[in-house]
Amino acid sequence: MTNKTISRRVFLGSMAYLVTAPVLAFSLDSGNKQNVKNVAKHGKYFDKLELTILADIAEIMIPRTSTPGATEAHVIPVLDSMMLTWAGSDTKARFKSLITQIQQIALDSHNLSYSQLPHSQRVRLMTNIDEQSFENKDSQLSINYRKFKEIVFHIYYTSEEANPDYLLIPGTYKGCLTKQEYDNMVNARLGRSA
Repeated sequence: MTNKTISRRVFLGSMAYLVTAPVLAFSLDSGNKQNVKNVAKHGKYFDKLELTILADIAEIMIPRTSTPGATEAHVIPVLDSMMLTWAGSDTKARFKSLITQIQQIALDSHNLSYSQLPHSQRVRLMTNIDEQSFENKDSQLSINYRKFKEIVFHIYYTSEEANPDYLLIPGTYKGCLTKQEYDNMVNARLGRSA
């Protein structure tokens, strides 16, 4: 995870990224939780297989615990929509290349495609990629992976599911709010008394 904090400026800046994203339809292979959750439909930009791989990687990065995971926060559907509205050709190429690179690593390491690996091997593979990507920041895999991880966490932390004080559009822009003014705005939006 990058060492950036989510400031008010970053949060408001993220509003430019918000898009309407349909929830992806998932189906489990043979009911075994060890298998990858296959995405049933093509996305707006990525195909079913690409979405399946990206959704699994995002869920490994941000699993469901006592808080929602990447799946509950709809991280990959939002990313899929952003590819049409926000991403430039460089970002699109990076994410497509990342999928290919991860598939190739899985084949080279285990003679299986990424989605055929058991959960423990997928976690181990992604843990190794994560560690290597921050140790050797110059490789193409490292650059692609770190960019993907950054956007996954950005989408997650600016989602309603991950942010209990989420306000899609908190009204008109108010340049400087006190903590009390912000709390009052949040409480009013959520129907809580101050």
